[in-house]
Amino acid sequence: MKKFVLIMVGLFLITTANAQDKAALKAQKAAKKAAEKSLKEAKSTYEMSIPNPQYGRKETNYEKLETSLPLIKAAMESEYTKDNPQTWKLAADIEYQYYTKIENESKADPDNNELKKKYIETSAKLLSYCIKYDSLLVLDAEMKPEDKEKEHKIYQPKGVNSAIQLLQAAQNYSNSENQEELKQGAKYAEIFINAMENSNLMKDFKHAELEGWKTYSKAFRAQSYLNIEGTPEETIVNAYKALFNTNFKGIAYQSLMNYYREKDKAKQNLYLQEGIDALKGDAEQKDLRANFVTILMQNQFQAGDKEGFMKTAEIMKTEFADDENAVNAYLMEGQFAFEAKDYETAKKAFLAGSEKYPDDEKCLLMAARSAWMKAQTTGSKKEDMNEAITLFKKLEAANPESPELWGESLYVLYNNTQQPKLAANYKKYYKSNK
Repeated sequence: MKKFVLIMVGLFLITTANAQDKAALKAQKAAKKAAEKSLKEAKSTYEMSIPNPQYGRKETNYEKLETSLPLIKAAMESEYTKDNPQTWKLAADIEYQYYTKIENESKADPDNNELKKKYIETSAKLLSYCIKYDSLLVLDAEMKPEDKEKEHKIYQPKGVNSAIQLLQAAQNYSNSENQEELKQGAKYAEIFINAMENSNLMKDFKHAELEGWKTYSKAFRAQSYLNIEGTPEETIVNAYKALFNTNFKGIAYQSLMNYYREKDKAKQNLYLQEGIDALKGDAEQKDLRANFVTILMQNQFQAGDKEGFMKTAEIMKTEFADDENAVNAYLMEGQFAFEAKDYETAKKAFLAGSEKYPDDEKCLLMAARSAWMKAQTTGSKKEDMNEAITLFKKLEAANPESPELWGESLYVLYNNTQQPKLAANYKKYYKSNK
């Protein structure tokens, strides 16, 4: 009896499972039928809404066309029709009607911000539908290659024209101070880049300005991300790295250098050095490269990185000798030696700077001080003291109206070399007398 009960339970479970399978299959058939019906009705509504001379329709009936929107949406979302190329073809066709309408309205009322917003949103939808349709055509085994190519050529220009609107929006929003608009700028730039670089729709698109458009879009994306609060560091860095091989590479390195200025000196120096290397030989960005050299040189000096500084200073001396900051290469080089108490080396560096830039008083002043410090460390040898006097006198001749640079020093030096008569001429500059 026990065995019979178990068998009966088993039969009940099998019967129940079969019933559930039938119910599920029935539900699937119903869902598929509903999705296909939605697609069919959407197509019929669309065709009855657009201009058709045969039926006397000269303009699109947007009131009627609007009733197709929930139908095509249902078809796009259903698992039974979402991979049907005809779903996305129809979606693109319907959206193109709205795109054309809003485009004309925007031209008639260019200052209407609401229209501008709708135009951009419609452009984004149209582009995505064209891309989706084209991608599904590739997988359609039943469609002839020549028919695929024909459709490709019809929907590519629609996608391109809508993509251009997104590029313009990305530019406008990237210059905004509004956080939400900056986010929109980054979003539209990403859409444009992805469409142009990764979609089958644009794989064979050619235009004289295409590379420029892609570069601009990457620049707008980077600028937006940089100014969006809370953007992950990696996102910002990668956005600018995408510009390294473009004519915006200088701006990219400059932006990253500024981004890390207060956050991480090591990374700032890294992008300064990369920027210096990347812009070598670029005549149009020579001034920017000189700026990178100046900042890196200062950072290395402040960090006590003498080896790195000397390499950077050499670039400044040889390639940017006419730059207003070039004299600092000599001053900082001399300062490194001065602080290491290598006064002879310091003096030579300062004198080289003074010879190159005779109008800069700092070089000659530090050369004179270095000579004096050398004299003090060598037991005040007469020749060393005289050299210091000579340099301070040269400083006096060059800056007669600035006795604070040479007056007291000459008084002390003349006294230390037992030349009281000459020292008397500078006594008034001796601070202890004041």
